[in-house]
Amino acid sequence: MANEPQFSILKKPGAAQPGVALYAVVRNEMYFLPHFLQHYRALGIREFWFLDDRSGDGTREFLRAQPDCGVIECNMSFGDMVGQMRLGPASKTLIPRALLQGRWVLTVDADEFLLLPRPFSNLNELVTALGQHDLSAARALMLDFYPACLRQLESATPQDSPFALCPNFDAYAVLDWPDRTPQPSAISQGDGVRARMLAHLHDIGLAQGDLFKSYKYPNVNKVPLLFWREDTQMLSAHRSNVLPSDQIQLVLAHFKFYPGYRDRIADALLTNAYWQNSSEYRFLDIATRELLDWPLTGPLTRPF
Repeated sequence: MANEPQFSILKKPGAAQPGVALYAVVRNEMYFLPHFLQHYRALGIREFWFLDDRSGDGTREFLRAQPDCGVIECNMSFGDMVGQMRLGPASKTLIPRALLQGRWVLTVDADEFLLLPRPFSNLNELVTALGQHDLSAARALMLDFYPACLRQLESATPQDSPFALCPNFDAYAVLDWPDRTPQPSAISQGDGVRARMLAHLHDIGLAQGDLFKSYKYPNVNKVPLLFWREDTQMLSAHRSNVLPSDQIQLVLAHFKFYPGYRDRIADALLTNAYWQNSSEYRFLDIATRELLDWPLTGPLTRPF
């Protein structure tokens, strides 16, 4: 397959809106999208752009029916290589550079819900303050939100909000993220829920050999909010060429567990389109079968 992505705009949002625009790559996100749009509309987003990666669950049709949403398709799939990067992360430069240059853009996934620090109540207030301090980027820490145990999701419905189903997160004991650096210099990733799950699977003999030894914790740092200039670039799904200031710290509530999460795991294992050839989903596949009633909370768990 040629390494030349061809993008087509299937639908534009309504008339161009001032303020922050949002860009996301989506694939089969019908659980999240109603909650996602409600959340970000409340934060002041009036213009959404989605690159749909061949969804088959109604995602594309749902988004095309939303007046404030633009929908894009590509001749390549999320996991296809564009140079040295997969299409999904590469599009996080290609689409904002082509469509949203000269604007603030929030780039997030459908399972990521931005939480603003005080005193800001919406994104337009935030970017105004960033501009007043000559800042063109804002960094975020990704925090996994999760239920008390996975079986609680068995009776969940699409109408249940992610925050209601997964009200817990972990407070890291160690976190040092110096100014103007792309990622934390120190973080106790073993404090997180996915680390606890993998460690328990290892302890009971279900995560041996390569699965345990080769696994690397995913990055929990991200630069989701950027003012896009001609030379702005995302170097990966998480890092940009604009080094973020420590004057502002955002949080992304990250929902790995939700109604239909098993379908996401099966798709990830089939396509190998995610980080480290979907290695994260190899152990999550085991966990969904073996840890349904195992308590996910730990010593640093906090209720949201």
